Amino acid sequence: MLLSAGHWSGKGSLLLEGRSLGEELLADADVEVDEGGVSVRVTLTLADNTRQLIIRVAGNEVGTYVVNVRSEFAASLIGTAKLDSEPNLGLLWNENGTLHLTFTLFSHSAGLGCRGFLREGDATYTWEMALVQKRQLMKGDNVVSLRPRR
Repeated sequence: MLLSAGHWSGKGSLLLEGRSLGEELLADADVEVDEGGVSVRVTLTLADNTRQLIIRVAGNEVGTYVVNVRSEFAASLIGTAKLDSEPNLGLLWNENGTLHLTFTLFSHSAGLGCRGFLREGDATYTWEMALVQKRQLMKGDNVVSLRPRR
C-alpha cells in the first residue's frame, strides 16, 4: 500500500461540473498502520470550512480492501478498493446509494497523488490533490553545524 504511517499534508482542488475554476482543498492527515489495516484521521479545509474524516482501510479475504469513512458533515461511506499495485482504485457509496465517490491513488515525484469523482444527486464534482509526507526533524545536543545558518 502506498500510504505509509506518519503525518501527511495535501493541497489540491475541488471542481463542480460545468465550472472552469475549482476551489482550493487542503488536507492534514495522520496515518496509523496496525495488524488489521490502516486508520487515517483527516482534517479537510474547503473555502474556510474545516471538516474531520476518519478512514479505516482493511484487507479482506478476496485480495481487495474494505474502506469505511466516517465524517461529521455527511453520511458514512462504505466501499471497496484495490490498493496493492498501481493503479490503486476505490469506489465508495453511502447507505441509501445517493452519493458515490471514486478515487485513484498514485505515486509521483514529491509523494502521492489522489484524484477522483464525487456524485451526489444531480451534482458531479471532480477533485485532485498532491500529498506529501512530513518528516520529523531529529534534534540532538551533540550535532554541530559546519555551515553558518542564515
